[in-house]
Amino acid sequence: GGFGIVFKGELSDSSLVAVKRLERPGGGEKEFRAEVCTIGNIQHVNLVRLRGFCSENSHRLLVYEYMPKGSLSAYLRRDGQNLSWDVRFRVAVGTAKGIAYLHEECRSCIIHCDIKPENILLDEDFSAKVSDFGFAKFL
Repeated sequence: GGFGIVFKGELSDSSLVAVKRLERPGGGEKEFRAEVCTIGNIQHVNLVRLRGFCSENSHRLLVYEYMPKGSLSAYLRRDGQNLSWDVRFRVAVGTAKGIAYLHEECRSCIIHCDIKPENILLDEDFSAKVSDFGFAKFL
């Protein structure tokens, strides 16, 4: 992740999660609060789901649903796995649906401010989910 290390974890119900430990001077407090306030209050099939968080002393952890196929950026490299045109189309449409939801369907319009391949995560079926709301702004 941009502001920390991401670990794979398992909850007591055996579901897999991604745990992001923020490691920025000052704990990345602004980004942490933006992430929790933004994605913590909304749900959409094309937005990564925040499962929980920890804010204790200087520790800042964000717990997300696990995305087994990783980020879109891994598939855009020359030496990366190629995606079929059908999958590419579904990723583009899924990303657009997630962004459209933020802009048009939320109670307050949310502008992500950091859309890039590293912030588009792919689940086991290559469904796209927008992630990393640390720079998000409410309008």
